[in-house]
Amino acid sequence: MAIGMVLAIAIPLVTAFVLICIICICISRRRKPFVKLPLHGSSLEEIASVESLLLDISTLRFATSNFSEENKLGEGGFGAVYKGLLTDGREIAVKRLSASSSQGFRELRNELVLVAKLQHRNLVRLLGVCLEEQEKLLVYEYVPNRSLDTILFGIISSSTQN
Repeated sequence: MAIGMVLAIAIPLVTAFVLICIICICISRRRKPFVKLPLHGSSLEEIASVESLLLDISTLRFATSNFSEENKLGEGGFGAVYKGLLTDGREIAVKRLSASSSQGFRELRNELVLVAKLQHRNLVRLLGVCLEEQEKLLVYEYVPNRSLDTILFGIISSSTQN
């Protein structure tokens, strides 16, 4: 009789455990697989082949007069921004990420892929990137006037004062 009691308890428990395992396996297989961006190989070639955004550092040095202070538009937590003029006449803004920036290569690459795919009339367009000579440079189209935070906070502060 004791063996009958043990079997009466053990069989439903084992069956429930097996069913839970099967359900978990089925659910995990139905989910979309998590896509990881590969970090092996040459990441520069991956960016170039996917987005064709790579620019030559000599071109950007020439466009910004070697990142001169006269062309400096501002500086933020991730680095300085310089105005430049390409040989084809386009004005650009070059964001030079500082070496002390906490943004690593993985985050930078993810940002590049995301920003390259975003296009909207209210967004500044990413034109290219340069990852040569330990530099991390993002090249955007130049939009004259003030920075977005100046415009937003200027509107907010003037509206709250009235």
